[in-house]
Amino acid sequence: MPDSATVTMTYTTSMSDNIVDEVLDRITNLAPTDTPFISSIGRDKCDTATPEWLEDTLDTAASNSQIEGKDFTAAAVTIPTRLTNKTQIMDKVFFLSESAKASKMYARTSELQRITGNKTKSLNNDVEYNTLNSTVATGDESTARSMDGALAWAHANASYTFSATAAGSNHITEIILNDQIQALWTLGGDPDTVLAPARQKRKISDFTADGRLTINTNVDQKKITMTVRIIETDFGTVMVMADRHIAATGSDPYYDTILLYQKSVFKSLTFRPVKRTILGKTADGDKYAITCERSLRCGSKKGVGKITNLSRVAA
Repeated sequence: MPDSATVTMTYTTSMSDNIVDEVLDRITNLAPTDTPFISSIGRDKCDTATPEWLEDTLDTAASNSQIEGKDFTAAAVTIPTRLTNKTQIMDKVFFLSESAKASKMYARTSELQRITGNKTKSLNNDVEYNTLNSTVATGDESTARSMDGALAWAHANASYTFSATAAGSNHITEIILNDQIQALWTLGGDPDTVLAPARQKRKISDFTADGRLTINTNVDQKKITMTVRIIETDFGTVMVMADRHIAATGSDPYYDTILLYQKSVFKSLTFRPVKRTILGKTADGDKYAITCERSLRCGSKKGVGKITNLSRVAA
């Protein structure tokens, strides 16, 4: 048997502080940066903190047969509806001491640039979150103004709430989803996107009605795809995407919300783009603020619906 004892006075690595530290010259960051909603819609600028726009509509289709030679009678004309939202200021503020800036660190040449990059990505995640979940506030000297996010624009006739009751039996079904797609189509919309939290996305992927579960049988690819990303409905093709940033409701158990929308009705508005500002020096270091001011334009509620109070429990 080998002798497990160490020879007396042997010099080992545990006895020395002269050994160079081994630290990989790379930083791993797996924090998510995907923003499915704002990436799926158009972008525009706004010129005030209260962007406004107009929505028009057509007369309801009706029987129209007139007598030859009749005298014309004018009918009432519909005036466009004025819609509005508010801009929302978002920021990330951090302090970096002069000593930290002067220090040589692993895996980066500039700690300021590393923090700036991380905070900018985090701010973009906040833009996604608030563009989805925020509710409008006018704002004053003591209250921040905020925008109406996409969920707040959902049309009442295309919002399914399970009778406004949260329950473990509230499962998303293909019938419920199709009913809301039909409701938007009936209003005049053309819904093409469904945004769902992770658990609801998995349930949608289990839809198998009419044999529409996607099965990849390409032998060369040697894989089977069993996720629903595209749904062919009676009212058009709908893309289904997972989103990490749709806020849950309740408190343990939590409940989810699904957003249905027509991409063309939304525009992500920029009032002030992302900017890093060094603030007034008051200490042995510098304080930085990364700010932006954003809003959301919804051309018509007729293109937006939602399903709320969805259970996270497996069906």
